[in-house]
Amino acid sequence: MARIAIDLHGGDFGPSILIPACFRYFRAHPQHHGVLFGDLKECKPFIQFCPANIEWIDAHSLGNLADKPAQLMRREGFSSIECAFKMLGHHAVDALVSAEHTGVLLVLVAKYGHLHAAIKRPVLASWLPTLTGTTVMLDLGASFTANREQLLAYAAVGVGLISQTGARPRLSLLNVGTEYFKGPVALRSADQALKGWSNIDYRGFIEASAVFTGQSDIIVCDGFTGNSVIKASAGALDLTFALLKQRLSRGLMKPLLAWWLKRQLKAVLIKLDPRLANGAIVAGSELLVLKSHGNAKARAFVSAIERAVSAIELNSTRQIWSELDKLVDD
Repeated sequence: MARIAIDLHGGDFGPSILIPACFRYFRAHPQHHGVLFGDLKECKPFIQFCPANIEWIDAHSLGNLADKPAQLMRREGFSSIECAFKMLGHHAVDALVSAEHTGVLLVLVAKYGHLHAAIKRPVLASWLPTLTGTTVMLDLGASFTANREQLLAYAAVGVGLISQTGARPRLSLLNVGTEYFKGPVALRSADQALKGWSNIDYRGFIEASAVFTGQSDIIVCDGFTGNSVIKASAGALDLTFALLKQRLSRGLMKPLLAWWLKRQLKAVLIKLDPRLANGAIVAGSELLVLKSHGNAKARAFVSAIERAVSAIELNSTRQIWSELDKLVDD
């Protein structure tokens, strides 16, 4: 049984979207338990429909402090996200899922948890769809730059996230080219170090155009680059669908053609559905924290809860810690 803390005040939509998502998940999974943190005055219309495996903790939203996360380090907090972190830090829950700003989560992970000695700042890791399955990509925005040691720490986190498969994971560094002499010094230095890792199948540099081909299980980069790649990719996909819809919305036969095309592409569209890939792990401490997209609606938030439960079952936090230990031992 997993106990999941849910912050109801994060994201763009708040309790009106997140509560139905929680009800949907925990009603379908009675073996797990949800602890929902939010203002009970706002939640009151929903409580009468609550599944038996959900409990409520009355707590207000973070408010304007969400825009000033550094101030959270210097105060005793009682907001929903801070109360959830306290419960997580006391091991009263197994994981925390929130759509709060990344900066807030990074500060609170450092405040209520303990970062591993091999990593100076938490890293944001998520799964991207590829031609052959999925790939773990990190960092996705927790830091803007990364030196050699940080890139190696990100690689260790990635290995920890998928180490349960048994096979040596294929790992690549994202760069502007595949040639060994390209890219900044930090990337080229990390490239040389990764060649000596016996527990991975190191593939060298990979370009952004190959991220979704499935040739790597783990792709490592700095947060600015990773965040830019996934947002540009999402924008390109939106543009493609918008142009197709525009093109197929005129003429007598085109609506029929659009219907047929949608049926043929149904399996592909499901795989590319961003709602099913929601939920990035804020890794680097002993706390299991999942970051949901701020604009996530009900189905997407359910995916973030599913990701949290999967990480608990795979013991991902301990696996990550074990891989980071190897960097310190070396």
